[in-house]
Amino acid sequence: MQNNNLKFKIVLFIILFFSFNNVFAYDDQTTHPALTDEIIDFYNLSFPNNQLTPQQKEWIVEGSILEDTAPRWINHFYDFFNKFDKF
Repeated sequence: MQNNNLKFKIVLFIILFFSFNNVFAYDDQTTHPALTDEIIDFYNLSFPNNQLTPQQKEWIVEGSILEDTAPRWINHFYDFFNKFDKF
């Protein structure tokens, strides 16, 4: 009985593992810049006396695009508190 259960789990795992052809993920060219753009708009609404200029907004959005290019994306895994790099 236990042997059949293990076989079933292995077969189920293999079927599930190989049955997915497409994966949905955030696009690095649209999602990160769009989030950054919205955050800057929220910041400008929250701090009307210290708003970012359109030029500064453009720089920050461009930086969010460049942050996702290799090898910069590795920095997302850096632990600033413990000075530990995951790679």
